[in-house]
Formats: sequence, structure tokens, C-alpha cells
Amino acid sequence: MPHQNKLLIFLVLIIFIIGSVSIYFYLQKQAKEKEAGQIKTLLAEINEIINLMDAVKSEMPPELLETHEYLMSGVLGEKLYRTDPRLKDNVIMYHGVKTQSVFINPNVRLKKELWIPILYHEVAHNYWHTKNPVKTFEEFRSQLFNSENYATTINAQAWDLVMKHYPVIKEELKTELEQRLFKIYSDETEIYNEMIKGNPEAKELWNKIIEADLKEQKEYQKVLFEK
Repeated sequence: MPHQNKLLIFLVLIIFIIGSVSIYFYLQKQAKEKEAGQIKTLLAEINEIINLMDAVKSEMPPELLETHEYLMSGVLGEKLYRTDPRLKDNVIMYHGVKTQSVFINPNVRLKKELWIPILYHEVAHNYWHTKNPVKTFEEFRSQLFNSENYATTINAQAWDLVMKHYPVIKEELKTELEQRLFKIYSDETEIYNEMIKGNPEAKELWNKIIEADLKEQKEYQKVLFEK
């Protein structure tokens, strides 16, 4: 009888292990299918927002226009990837210096117009580096302020056009992230517009924005350079 009990326990254990493994692979498959669907939806939205911007390119300032034309040339092509798992999940999008790629977090859902300054900011970084290539991490870091200054200029110019032609209504935004991004881009654009009018206080605030962004990026600057 004890032998039969041991055999029964062994069989139950085997069934449990097989069941657990099957569930694990099923959940993995479900997760991959979900992510693939998220990426497909996101790519469709990105294509749509590029077309929205192309429709108003006649009003673009020179810096934004050159970044837009760089984007329209098809540079992203096969260079859109998922964000690196080593980074925090709240990283929405970033650029890859070496490969001129753009990395997107497929788990983030946003109102499509909010993707415009985000995408154009990262593409602007890559465009800037076509003019200012770097070979070492030290060179990359030495150029970060200028690169970030250019990219933030681009997202401010892009947000100006978004609010003119495709206005985002703050009260209609559904998530805390959307509300936060709306405030960031609205504030940055207001400061940028004051700065280009020659306001010295706005210039000082603008520089603080760039420096704060660089400090926030510090933990994944190495990843940006490696990509």
C-alpha cells in the first residue's frame, strides 16, 4: 500500500509539472501575441501621425522641416524596435545612436497626437547625429547637450503645429501619463516661443529643461550609445 501511495504521489507530481509547463508556454504565447498586436496598432498610428505632419509641412520651421524630410525619406524602415528590457517600463521611446534606430515601448497607449512630439524628438536626435557622428561614448556624451537642445527644439515646433491643426483638449485626456505629457510639451513650447523672441529668462529656463532631461537620461545613456 505505501508503494502504491508513493506511485500515486509521483504521478500527481508529474501531471502537475506537465500542466504547469503547458500553462507557462500558453501564457508566453498569449503575451507574445498581445505584444505583436500592440506593436501592429502602434505602427499604424505612427504612420498616421507622419501623414498628419506631412499635410502641414508647408508651415514647418526649417529645423522641423529637415527632420520631417529625413523621416519621410524612409530612414526608419526596418529600424523600429521594442524598448530594451533593461530599461524601466516607463520609458516611452528612445533613439539608437549607432544604428539610427528608434525603440518604442508597445505597452504605452497614448492619444495619437501626443505621439507626434515624442517621435519627432527621437528622430531629431538621429538626424542631428547624421551631421555630428560619434565613435566613442565620450564623444557621444560631450555632444549630448547640443543634441538634446536640437531635439527639444523640434518637439516644441511640432507641438505648435499639433495644437494649431490637431488641437489636443486637456480635459479629454484619459490617463495621468497623457496629462503629464500634455503639460510638458505645452510648457516647453511656451518657453521655446518666448526664448526665440529674445527673452533671457526663457533662455535660462530652456537650458534648465535640457539639463534636467540629460540628468534623467543618465542611467540609460550607455544603452542609447550601444544601440
